[in-house]
Amino acid sequence: MEEATGAARRLASAARPHREVIRMRCPRDPSQELVKLAGDAEAYTCDRCGGMFFTAGELDRLAEPHQGSLEYSSVDLDSFSHADRYGEASCPADGTAMKKVSFNVHTDIVLDFCPTCGGFWLDIGELERINTEVRELVRANNEVRDPPMMWFAKALWTLVR
Repeated sequence: MEEATGAARRLASAARPHREVIRMRCPRDPSQELVKLAGDAEAYTCDRCGGMFFTAGELDRLAEPHQGSLEYSSVDLDSFSHADRYGEASCPADGTAMKKVSFNVHTDIVLDFCPTCGGFWLDIGELERINTEVRELVRANNEVRDPPMMWFAKALWTLVR
């Protein structure tokens, strides 16, 4: 089994001192109950598979700092027809069949999304892959200079406001 790395490991290790077993089951191994991570995060982890469930809004809050919404950009206009090695999953919170969403059109990261509650299931290693991708996108954005037309649009927008 893969080793949890980076942010996922930090989140998982933060859960150990103050663990609270809840009545949600792991979508990969329904014999396992999920454990709430410590703190005010509405995020849960499975001790056996290392996967994590984030309630609506928590992935945006706990991922690398970024502009916009990772959750919205992952779901907006998605076809929900992506294959991954894990197969179908039911939402730990409400049992709804989760939809497969592409985290970003330029990556092969496929997340499980609940269309009912808005939660996301991330398999082991996916949070770290998302954080790496976000860091790369932020770095690329900082390196690209605005073309002159963008300067003009920004100036015009400032005048209109």
